[in-house]
Amino acid sequence: MKACRPHFSHPSNLHWTFGLLGLIAIAQPLPLKAMPLSNSEAPPLENTTWELVSFVQRGQEQAAAIAPEQQAILKLQSEPNNPQLQGSTGCNSFFGSYRWEPKAAQLTLQPAGSTLRACLSPDLNQQEQALFTGLPQVTTYTLAGDHLQLRNASQEILFTFRVQPMLALTETAWVLQQYNNGKGALITPIAGSMVTAQFDAENQRLSGSASCNRYFASYQVQQQQLTIGSIGSTRKACAPDQMQQEQSFLQLLKATRSYQIEGDRLQLYDAQQKVLAVFSAQVQR
Repeated sequence: MKACRPHFSHPSNLHWTFGLLGLIAIAQPLPLKAMPLSNSEAPPLENTTWELVSFVQRGQEQAAAIAPEQQAILKLQSEPNNPQLQGSTGCNSFFGSYRWEPKAAQLTLQPAGSTLRACLSPDLNQQEQALFTGLPQVTTYTLAGDHLQLRNASQEILFTFRVQPMLALTETAWVLQQYNNGKGALITPIAGSMVTAQFDAENQRLSGSASCNRYFASYQVQQQQLTIGSIGSTRKACAPDQMQQEQSFLQLLKATRSYQIEGDRLQLYDAQQKVLAVFSAQVQR
């Protein structure tokens, strides 16, 4: 298991191509008439989680790929003197900065790096390349209702997003993306393993897969405070690395004291507000 670390552009790496757009085919925009600019009912551009609906590649509009573990999203997080670009391609997470001029409806996206997870689906690979290539081409945007369109200098649509629905802790299937290794680093689960969590509000019961065995526990939640009771599990024989992962994960659940949901992400924290685990909402096919 390897910790997810920022990765920056390098001529030998075709997986991340910002600043090296000549290495892959540049996304061709779809010429469409510009929509009206933001109206009073439109959500704010910043601090909203936007979910990818479609993208344009080689002049053709493509529907967003369905990823089993996470959705392609974009978020412009306003921070004093440090606006942050965050998102996911549906396979890898990316980050960077942005510049926004609301009066002129101008937007510049400056991605800086990404995780390096292998994308096994051809559709996800295509979508990821379109995002990595197209986001730096964005110069303006339009808002209409709950939809956001990102455009190039010619006012051609590159991407269409919509506001991601607010998710609740309960009745959502959560898939583990990263967990604390006990040394201050967040690491990804073993390749091919699936660690899940689902909170049943009616019975106050938490259950899921710890990767090899099923687990179950009671829980209590009050506002953002979350505590998990004694944990039981099945006793299926597991490979040594999976067994170690299971034990680490279950220990993290016991240490949980609070949680936060942003977009499709759930984060669990201990009493010192250290991140214990990061989940994403499982996409229903």
